[in-house]
Amino acid sequence: MKNIPSTDLLERYINGKCTDEEVALIKDWYYSLEGEPDHVSNLSVFEEKLLEEQIYNRILTNITPEVEVEPQPLDEPVRRTGFRPWYAVAGIAASFLIFAGVWLAQTGRLKDNTAVNTSAQELVIITNNTHQVYKSILPDNSVVWLNPNSQIKFPKVFDTRFRGITMSGECFFEVTKNPKQPFIITSRAIITKVWGTSFRVRDNDLSDCADVSVLTGKVSVSIKGNEKTENTAQLILKKGDVMLYPHQKAVYLVNKNLLKPEHGDEPTMLVWNRVNLTFDNKLLSEIVPVLNSKFHVHIKVANERINRYILNADMSGFNLADVLEAFKKSLNVNYEIKDNNVIELE
Repeated sequence: MKNIPSTDLLERYINGKCTDEEVALIKDWYYSLEGEPDHVSNLSVFEEKLLEEQIYNRILTNITPEVEVEPQPLDEPVRRTGFRPWYAVAGIAASFLIFAGVWLAQTGRLKDNTAVNTSAQELVIITNNTHQVYKSILPDNSVVWLNPNSQIKFPKVFDTRFRGITMSGECFFEVTKNPKQPFIITSRAIITKVWGTSFRVRDNDLSDCADVSVLTGKVSVSIKGNEKTENTAQLILKKGDVMLYPHQKAVYLVNKNLLKPEHGDEPTMLVWNRVNLTFDNKLLSEIVPVLNSKFHVHIKVANERINRYILNADMSGFNLADVLEAFKKSLNVNYEIKDNNVIELE
């Protein structure tokens, strides 16, 4: 194997800032790796998943569309896009960059606005410092969507008695069912025990209240200071706890130390509904009103050129976060969450 290129060079390559000569040098090094150790064999399954998630997200942010279209007059659509091309491009890029990604990760140089750290205690900390929703997969294959300025902490290997996670900010969870290993979420003021599947928790230091809203399944909510240590990891409903079912919500008022249930649909939860949408050669300007109606949000397009993109896509089973991520990957369209129901495409 030839000498490993410097981390600066590899980082420039991932960021698309290499000269033609530097690209040739890295390719020459890559082809020399055939038959050499793959540098990931000693990683656990979860470590591989974390590394893949970081590299994959970084690759997708640097991929250009597979087919570039010549500039069109303003009254003409500028791009026709389905969801297949970026899969193919990403696959090729991922297979080529995996060695560079491992090297940068091992030297602490792989960075983006979503921080993933591990400590000596095997604790994983994920902080979303972006203006977008960040999707993370836990060791048990449960899924967490972190809103901007949110954080989760969890062990690389869950305790055999329960699956414990701490969080701050706003997160939506889709939890893998396992009655023998309860899923317990601890936040600033409340403890949420999962008896079912999908729900949202909002609890941060800047708010005088915390709340939990259930989309499917059931969860119980208790005040953090009232929970005995030995009961934290058990699915036990105690006096004062609130059991929630679909379309129900519990609110904890910090100043009053009061936990109370609320009934009725929570409008901001509609963004997590999974819907079936199919668009056959539709302009984005036609798609946005459909999304606004389905998810009860206000999507604004900052660049008029984006409205002329044409999309051919099957979005069966997508929630709004999935749709926005699909736009980002297939149309190279970025987005920013302004508040709970205003999203700007750019």
